[in-house]
Amino acid sequence: MNKKNLSSNYDLQVDIGKKIFMEYDQEMLIRRFHLTADEMWIYLDYLHTPYRISRKTGQIQENLTEDIWRECRRYDTVMTIYDLLCYPKTETAPGLSGSWCPVSKFAVMGGPDALGFSQKYAVLFQNHIQQLQKACVSLGGIPQKSFAGADLTCMIPVTSYFPVLLQFWEGDEEFPPKLMLLWDENSMAFLHYETTYYLQGDLLERLSQKL
Repeated sequence: MNKKNLSSNYDLQVDIGKKIFMEYDQEMLIRRFHLTADEMWIYLDYLHTPYRISRKTGQIQENLTEDIWRECRRYDTVMTIYDLLCYPKTETAPGLSGSWCPVSKFAVMGGPDALGFSQKYAVLFQNHIQQLQKACVSLGGIPQKSFAGADLTCMIPVTSYFPVLLQFWEGDEEFPPKLMLLWDENSMAFLHYETTYYLQGDLLERLSQKL
């Protein structure tokens, strides 16, 4: 599939996502995650950026400045927000376990190589660990005590109710740099397995733009 057709397919999926969102009980979603809402919009923060969802159309808008909003059609962003709102199966919010694991733990039959996907970003962040930490903090990240020998460990709230843990190891003469996202062991109560890759791509791309 060429780039133009791929972009068109992503646009189509965004529009389908809006229609699917409109099938959900919005009042239940608001109560489930204690979201702010009015007659027109449902509001939430995603990666430390304010977003709102139209209650009439399902359109997602991103806040650019205090009074300016623009429709967001970035596939990874839109599909992650819809999934984190709508996927849970209960009327109340799922609970986090507080324990972290690699995304491979959730794969039933293989899946994309998360480490391979993130390697280009690991190379980009090499020798920029201070800038990477600042970028994480700018997305709401909270530096954590390091473990497993990581040079940087930071918990990043994706939404107010769902975080991920980023770890980064600088490379040396023997080993290349390594970047890894860890997930709460109860993550599959919050989103589809496939959505972890949308979220990872969205997060790492935002970090790279802040270096």
